[in-house]
Amino acid sequence: DGANIYIKTLIDGRWEAIDSCEILHGKFMMEGEADSTFISAIFIGNEAVIPIVIEEGNINVDIEMHNVTINGTQLNDKLSHFFNKKYYYEQQIMDLERKEASMILEGHTNKEDYIAIQDQIAEIGNSINFFIEEFIKEHYENVLGPCVFQLWCNGMPYPTINEQIGRILKEAPEVFLSDTYVKEFMA
Repeated sequence: DGANIYIKTLIDGRWEAIDSCEILHGKFMMEGEADSTFISAIFIGNEAVIPIVIEEGNINVDIEMHNVTINGTQLNDKLSHFFNKKYYYEQQIMDLERKEASMILEGHTNKEDYIAIQDQIAEIGNSINFFIEEFIKEHYENVLGPCVFQLWCNGMPYPTINEQIGRILKEAPEVFLSDTYVKEFMA
C-alpha cells in the first residue's frame, strides 16, 4: 500500500510514464484510451515488473510476491501463457540442478547419472528455445513477436546473431523487421 505503480513505454530509448496511480488497500485502477495496440511495462516505483499489452478491453493485473499475471484481453492472455510455459520449463531445469547438487553432497560417484542429468537439462533448454522461436514466429505480425524477441535477446550475455536468431530474422515479414527494437538489434 502507498507505492506508486506506473505504466511506462519506451520512447526514444527511455522509459516514460504514460499513466500512474497509488496502490491503496492492495488495489489499483487505471483507465484510458489508446489509439493503437502497443507494448508497455508495469513498474512499481523504478522497478520493472512485467510487460503489458495496451489494447482495447479490461486488463486484469494480479501482483503477488513471486507471481504476476496479466489477463483479460487476447494478447495479454497469450503473453501470460508464454510466461507461464517458459517458467514451467525453467522450473524443470532448476529441479534437475537441485537433484545434481544433492547427488554431489551425498557423494554420488556414478558419472553416467551426472551425464544423464546434463542431457535432460540440455533437452529442456532446446525445448525452451524451440518454444520461444515458435512463439515469436507465430506473433511476427503483432506486438508480441518483437516484445518476446527483445526480452529473449536482452537475456543474452552480448548482442549476437546465432543460428536461431538468424532463422527468426530470415523468415520474418517486414512488419517485424521494421519494429524499432528489431531494427536496432540488426544494426
